[in-house]
Amino acid sequence: MERLFKIRIFTVMFFLAVASIAANAKESKKEGDNYHAKQILIVGLHDNVKSNYFYNGMIAEETGMKADSIDQTYNTIIAENIAASVKNGDCKFIPANATQMTGQVLNEIKVNGESEDCYSDLSAVPTEELQKVLDNADYLLVLNQHYLKWQDQPLRTLFHIVSYTLFDKDKNEVYRGNNFFTCMNLENPDKLRKSSRKSSSKIASTIIKTLDED
Repeated sequence: MERLFKIRIFTVMFFLAVASIAANAKESKKEGDNYHAKQILIVGLHDNVKSNYFYNGMIAEETGMKADSIDQTYNTIIAENIAASVKNGDCKFIPANATQMTGQVLNEIKVNGESEDCYSDLSAVPTEELQKVLDNADYLLVLNQHYLKWQDQPLRTLFHIVSYTLFDKDKNEVYRGNNFFTCMNLENPDKLRKSSRKSSSKIASTIIKTLDED
């Protein structure tokens, strides 16, 4: 019994030592001169809030948003939640400000697909202009569409489906996907920010995992 106990103790200590060495190696790599956290610029597209039921006037009336800034409000909430969900690590998410995205880039991003199955296309975006916009960033995360899918049956539910596409500086698509969260009704910006935190965090973790696998 005593021998078995010693073997178990040794096994536990061995695995702890291995884990410690791996962690220290990873930390040393991060502290090295060549270490660079991946910078991911987030941009939401104009007029990208769509629905199978709601129109802008209804959304504005129910949420207190201005009808002509609904897309901006939704995009800002999702982008800021994504950025806030990652405190440390190999990736840093940066919501784009109004001056970063030039018309030659933003206006040339095309969206293909419908409802929840949407993805962006940068083929018409001038590569040099995109690289200027990215500046110190390594990737561009496009919030393609925020789709409000309303259903009455079996339960009255509003699905917020956010589709997104990740690109590198050379306009190559790295990943595309979507995530969703649900509400009972349309919510004001403060409640929406809270409701979308978990979903936004999942978007961030999916992208981090994708980039780690590259």
